[in-house]
Amino acid sequence: MIQAVLILCLGGLTLAILLGLFRLARGPTVLDRILAFDLIATSAVGMVVLLSVLWRTAVYLELILIFSLLGFVSTVAFVFHLHRTREQRRIKAAADACASTPPPRWP
Repeated sequence: MIQAVLILCLGGLTLAILLGLFRLARGPTVLDRILAFDLIATSAVGMVVLLSVLWRTAVYLELILIFSLLGFVSTVAFVFHLHRTREQRRIKAAADACASTPPPRWP
């Protein structure tokens, strides 16, 4: 019975990874792609956990920790990069707006 549930959960996680890949390829914004990547990383960790339970071994604990750490760090790095580029665009737009306005005329 537990094997059937584990296989069903593996199927659900496989579907989640496929949907995440679809969103990663077609996401209209960068934020959608970041969230899709995070979904894929989390689902991959879940699949490794389920396979470890199914095979009744603790050999994959290091792999689970490494995948979790890589998924978290890459998501934080993507968000940091996105925040930094948006901040630079905002500063550049403000500088361009100041440069394009003519100086005030004095009578």
